[in-house]
Amino acid sequence: MDHRAQRGFSLIELMIVILVIGVATAAAVPAWDRMQSNNRAKATARMISNAFQAARTQAILAEGQHLVMWGTAASDACGNPLASPVVILDDADGDCCVDPGESLRSVSSNPTVDFSGLNWGVTFATAAVPEDIGGGTYTTGSSFTDALGVQTQWVAFRNDGVPVGFSNTCTLGQVGTGGGGIYLTNGGATSGQRDYAVILTALGAPKIYSWDAASNAWTN
Repeated sequence: MDHRAQRGFSLIELMIVILVIGVATAAAVPAWDRMQSNNRAKATARMISNAFQAARTQAILAEGQHLVMWGTAASDACGNPLASPVVILDDADGDCCVDPGESLRSVSSNPTVDFSGLNWGVTFATAAVPEDIGGGTYTTGSSFTDALGVQTQWVAFRNDGVPVGFSNTCTLGQVGTGGGGIYLTNGGATSGQRDYAVILTALGAPKIYSWDAASNAWTN
């Protein structure tokens, strides 16, 4: 038998193997991180969509106004700060404010929702979702507005399930004022990934979109 074959790997050969493994690992880790980041962002968008659907269903079943409010430093119409990025409020007295005794549910307390690494707004999208009928600036993270066109971070579901916009004085708009979009991104200077949007139609149907860089368009 060849004595070289009996010796096994030489030092140079072993170093080459280690180098190949290192290069493969270095390439795989960022790809894995991107995939995990996109999965978390997608799950968060799905949970926001579910929050819209839950608030709409609860408003119909309870025959009472329910609100969805969101934002990093958002507050209710009375200026009370929200302790969570996304909440559902059973607005029993209809004043658009969080009052003692009213049911307030934090969407982000769900273990599948992770807002870390996410920002409100977009990184790559060059336009709003075509179905977004909100009048606000989508790049700020919310295109929802009140009846006067003032940008807001909330929407009310009437007892018939129809979403309407409302002002900080709790003046409710008419049918058609509750449509809009919430935009999220996990992109950044070094980890640009994907933009997501949760669109609420005028009649209360939520839809999830993601920005496809290849086609330069939103897809769902």
